[in-house]
Amino acid sequence: MKRTYFLLAACLLLSGVLFAVATNWFGRAPEYVAAAGTRYTVSVLPVDPLEVRVTSGDADTVTMAAVMPSMGHALPPVDTVQAEPGHFVAAEEVFVMGGEWELSITVSRTGGQEVITVSTVVDR
Repeated sequence: MKRTYFLLAACLLLSGVLFAVATNWFGRAPEYVAAAGTRYTVSVLPVDPLEVRVTSGDADTVTMAAVMPSMGHALPPVDTVQAEPGHFVAAEEVFVMGGEWELSITVSRTGGQEVITVSTVVDR
């Protein structure tokens, strides 16, 4: 009987260790972060290359600038390439390190622009 409990405890411990290793090793899948302004709604996939989907409103161009408040990092704006209508992909790397970032997304169309700010955590 003691042997059965010992084997059960060992199996549970091994399962817990394997689960912890797998979740840390593979990480979690990146998720879109959504935000809305007055004219546009965007969804951002915070991985490199960073993707922005304009889900409400028509946009001609999208640029973005990343700030890491905790470290005092402010990066220059990054242009995007329009992959398809409403889907923009960063032309270069946006996030230089993991951590909490604020991303200012400038969505433009003839006649005006709007800046939408999104906060996200980047895993590296």
